[in-house]
Amino acid sequence: MDLRWRDQLALAYLDAYPPGVAAENLDDARQDIDDTFAGEYGTLRNDASWVALQGGRAVGAVHVVERSIWDPELPGPFIIDLFVAPAAAGQGLGRSLIRAAVAACTQAGDTQLSLRIGAGTSAAAAHLYVGHGFMPLTQAR
Repeated sequence: MDLRWRDQLALAYLDAYPPGVAAENLDDARQDIDDTFAGEYGTLRNDASWVALQGGRAVGAVHVVERSIWDPELPGPFIIDLFVAPAAAGQGLGRSLIRAAVAACTQAGDTQLSLRIGAGTSAAAAHLYVGHGFMPLTQAR
């Protein structure tokens, strides 16, 4: 991966999550980005993973893996990250990223796309997920 993109993604990732939820500092964020692309969180689906650019800079991304390594009972692809830097928030980039991931998975024949909502999930992100048809696991069964 181009180190310029790596550093820009790491900075957006670090800024997007509240302190203590994802990376503690920029070095940790770089490592998380490196681990994502190295397959440490599952085999990355390049067809369904996207980067949001603004002014030629990476300001967000959605990373989709083949299966969740945390929730083996979930079938199909899994979104391990969806983030947009706060400076670029409110412009529809998160919506565009999730739509692109859903469209790519649908085109590939996947019938389900999953994600996990946790402590680092903002109210806006949760609203975005529900608006795109994601529901709690207890409702999905």
